[in-house]
Amino acid sequence: MLVTKSEMKRSVELVAGITGKKVLDNIETKYFDAFYLGQPYCLKIKGNFLIAIDDMKSAVEELHSKGKKAYLVTPAIPKESELPVIRKALDAAQEAGIDAVEAHDVGIFRLLRNDYSDLRVHVGNFANVYNERSADVFKRLGASRIVPSHELTGDELAIVAGVEGIEFERPVHGSLSLGMAFSCLLKNEKNGACRQECSEEFFIELEDWRMRSVGTSVLTGEDYCLIEHLEELLKIGLTSWRFETFFDSPSKINLLGKIYNQALENIGAGKSVGDENVQAARDLASRGLCNGWHFGKNGRDYISIGETCV
Repeated sequence: MLVTKSEMKRSVELVAGITGKKVLDNIETKYFDAFYLGQPYCLKIKGNFLIAIDDMKSAVEELHSKGKKAYLVTPAIPKESELPVIRKALDAAQEAGIDAVEAHDVGIFRLLRNDYSDLRVHVGNFANVYNERSADVFKRLGASRIVPSHELTGDELAIVAGVEGIEFERPVHGSLSLGMAFSCLLKNEKNGACRQECSEEFFIELEDWRMRSVGTSVLTGEDYCLIEHLEELLKIGLTSWRFETFFDSPSKINLLGKIYNQALENIGAGKSVGDENVQAARDLASRGLCNGWHFGKNGRDYISIGETCV
């Protein structure tokens, strides 16, 4: 069945992650429908909307004035000592009219349902939703959207997304987390100073194998990319397509938005996503593309339509 451009605008949400005001001020919001505000990896990252409360409230107001939705992220692995900070951010977000809050941690999810019951809650990737049964549990507990585990194949994702009465979201582009840690691996242990090195590109490489370290997490060295397989995602019925761009520059985020909007327009016109858009996505990736998880292959592989690239 052909999906028209107007139908896609009603049914598919393009959402990008942005850490703070500095990035938001330089983003062309027209390319996206919603934004995840804050940083799920570390509260100490400079400008993090979870800490810069006034900036976060202004961001919500600005995005709403442009007809965009604003979601607040919460830490993937929250520490007990961080709960007062998280509560302060949630209070401010609720006051500002945030559209939803993403929770990865079961404790934060429970906090949201018990103390902020009016807020919509998205269940993030780190909650490890691998099957339809766990998705149904979160639905019954009050979640409005779920980001299933990134490692799911397309076939597995279709089964999970078959749970009715709840939205599902899938990353279509960006550096995906391969694991989390309580301690920052980039921190200078001698003096305890944070030098904001996570904003730089530190890669762990061995022969053709690579990962990017951002201190509390390691990310895929290549950019995860499903641009050639957007029609499949439409058939699965996902309501939200996500760009994992928390560590990307405004210029890269803008270009990704432009590329994927053009790809969607092509699909709506009954065409392919376009070789030029695929090449543009490749050109933006400093270490290449990957999507192997989606096809049950090595995560570092890139599976293209009609060919397999390693």
